[in-house]
Amino acid sequence: MELTQGPFTSADWLVTKGNEQTFMEQWESLARISLESPGARWFFLIRDVAEPRHFVSFGQWDDFGSITTARSWPRFLDQFRRCQALCDESRGGDYGVAVAVPSPEPG
Repeated sequence: MELTQGPFTSADWLVTKGNEQTFMEQWESLARISLESPGARWFFLIRDVAEPRHFVSFGQWDDFGSITTARSWPRFLDQFRRCQALCDESRGGDYGVAVAVPSPEPG
């Protein structure tokens, strides 16, 4: 998986207590819908070990146009709002790579 290209989407989610499992399921549905978009590459949701209500999501796309296209779909918007409704706070953005440090080649 080539991680040095972008762009990327990311969101910071603080899930309402008791909604964590439902949020993960809803976010997975959101990621699967997003993967239907040409230009969508992969999506990750990570969870804070010290604060299990805190999640951060990441996605990689071929270009910013692919992000715009996915966000224009009613299914995407509906699912995104379902995720937000399970949270006390959420904030997201679009990003490009500033610095990339690859792992050394083996051998």
